[in-house]
Amino acid sequence: MKRMRCILILLLALGPAVLHAQERQDTLDASRITVIREKMRNTTQTGLMHIESKDLAGGVALFGSPDVIKKLQLLPGVAAGNELMSGLYVHGGDGADNLYLLDGVPLYNISHFGGLFSSFNTDIIDNLDFYKSGFPARYGGRMSSVVDVETREGNMERYHGSASLGLIDGRIQVEGPIVKGKTSFNLGLRRSWMEVVTIPAILYANARNGEDQTVGGDYSMSDINARITHRFSPDHVINLCFYTGLDNLRAKMEKVERAVDDAGVSHSGNSNMEIGVKWGSLTASASHQYAFSKKLKEKTILYYSQSISDTGYNFGMWGFSDGAETLTSMDDKDASHVREGGLTSHWDWYPNAFNHVRFGVSAQEHWYHTGRDYTSSTVKNGEKLQENADSEELGYSAFEPAVYAEDEVFLRYNLSVNLGLRYALFAVSGKTWHSLEPRVAAKWMVHPDVSFKLSYTRMSQFAHLVAATYMDLPSNCWMPSTALARPLVSGQVAGGIYTTPFKYFTLNVEGWYKTMDHLLMYSGNNSFVPPVTAWEKSFSEGKGRSYGLELEASFHKGPLSLSAYYTLSWTQRYFEDIYNQWFPDRNDNRHKINLVASWHFAKHWEVFANWNYHSGNRITFPSHFVEEADGSRRYLYDAPYNTQLPDYHRLDLGMDYATTFGNGHSLKINLSIYNAYNHLNASMAFLQANKDGTYSGMAYGLVPIIPTFTGTYSF
Repeated sequence: MKRMRCILILLLALGPAVLHAQERQDTLDASRITVIREKMRNTTQTGLMHIESKDLAGGVALFGSPDVIKKLQLLPGVAAGNELMSGLYVHGGDGADNLYLLDGVPLYNISHFGGLFSSFNTDIIDNLDFYKSGFPARYGGRMSSVVDVETREGNMERYHGSASLGLIDGRIQVEGPIVKGKTSFNLGLRRSWMEVVTIPAILYANARNGEDQTVGGDYSMSDINARITHRFSPDHVINLCFYTGLDNLRAKMEKVERAVDDAGVSHSGNSNMEIGVKWGSLTASASHQYAFSKKLKEKTILYYSQSISDTGYNFGMWGFSDGAETLTSMDDKDASHVREGGLTSHWDWYPNAFNHVRFGVSAQEHWYHTGRDYTSSTVKNGEKLQENADSEELGYSAFEPAVYAEDEVFLRYNLSVNLGLRYALFAVSGKTWHSLEPRVAAKWMVHPDVSFKLSYTRMSQFAHLVAATYMDLPSNCWMPSTALARPLVSGQVAGGIYTTPFKYFTLNVEGWYKTMDHLLMYSGNNSFVPPVTAWEKSFSEGKGRSYGLELEASFHKGPLSLSAYYTLSWTQRYFEDIYNQWFPDRNDNRHKINLVASWHFAKHWEVFANWNYHSGNRITFPSHFVEEADGSRRYLYDAPYNTQLPDYHRLDLGMDYATTFGNGHSLKINLSIYNAYNHLNASMAFLQANKDGTYSGMAYGLVPIIPTFTGTYSF
């Protein structure tokens, strides 16, 4: 009995140290053999999903490229928004309130081709942490989620890489030592070849249209990831990281028109239209990591990040009318740039076996610039009859310092609490905003396989995405909080139970309630481009709330992996200037179900399947109309987002064939089928007049079945 008492006392004393050592061990390479469900259960924070590179590389690959954002869209509590796009609407967020970090550097633009691809190249990613709630104090600047992506160090001992060719893009990744055992590099390149596909399509269209109408244009996407790592010692590391991504879109059309008037005189004219869009991101950083001892280590990052978008539109029309030569032209140029330079310093301190203290400071300088130029003119017989010109330009400079501290306290062998506080300041155009953000999370492990968690977080966001529509357009621009546009603020309570009731099986249930204040909604006309100067006056301020329940069930045994995710949620908005009651948000999807399966049924073969379902998105439809005196009809609306589209469902299938060669090289072939049973989900809807004088809504689907073939050769 005395011996048992001693053992119990020893366990109570060493329990926190063991758990503490385990959490530190999670940062080491050896943790890659642990399964994700154990990290989910053992960490103190709620709403955290840790994903390794091997889990990103497998599965269904739309258009041939594995996609980080589309992987996250499968998770409970996340809405995808428009089909095929890289939208991420977390716990009722608006998509512009997610913090994306690439090697610790904020990214403002995270997609290519208007959202069809994300900017994260999985060939070079090591792991990522995705937070939906329970945000630690070390994260700040956005209010709905954190996507923290870390790229992989290059191999210190030997050279290897891979080359992939997909449906519309190709990828190359190479890594190896610069100085063996000391310095390494890792390089990833990706580029689309859609312009090659469009050449025959353009030639065919021009041949069919004849010489009176010609079309042209192309689109290209490219990005580069690079990382250089130098190890002075196992405890002293320097990393240089670089990323750039760029999209270019050009389109033009020329048309010749001929006509004969009543006098038999032949007239001719032509019109031409040209559109050019360029947008992209660039980040560069240098990080220094040093462990002063087993109890104290630091990581400091000096970085630069930018996002640019330049859009140009030109239209011209020339011809003869009544014997006069007439020339009409319009030219529109829009530019939106945001740049950021910053320094962050993070420290980890282990004063004893019961505390893990993190603290740090950061400072960012932001530069926002938006400009628009519009000109139009009409010239008749060399005489200018009309000319309109409109030019707007606006720039801001803002300074944002922050300081944080958090302590992971192990109160007992089965009870831990993370207490954190973050303070941020935002100074812009003579206005200074202050934000104090408490964070607290607790975990009670009632059994080695069962834990309860609870968290509260307050988050602030000083950047606003100014957009006239919900679509991800290059004309959207970032603006800072000003004296008229207050910072966004969210408060969220989350809690749940995380279990492994049986071997190979996990069951997690989590609920949340979230409030969002100082949201902005466009209240101007139906323009795609809101005004630049005095932009705050084109938006109404309101608030939002979101609450719901998430369920995750997973089974992993040997070659078989099965997961089921379910979300029951409510997302609402209140904008008094627009509607004096709470109304559902566009992404208020009451039910969401995702079923994910993979089976490595033979040595070289693995199959995948995803089934996706969610309640339909919402749109605003006229509820009635008024007959005007001139015979026209003016449509009226009873509430925003008053109509629900049909429910969404889709099946994706995939198959991998992988083989290795005697020289250590390997080949993997992936065949993926998006929307396998070809269900055309509603992408848009219109009001249609019926013969009996009534009206009905008609929904239209645009995305059919899409097969994709990809080959990857690794060496």
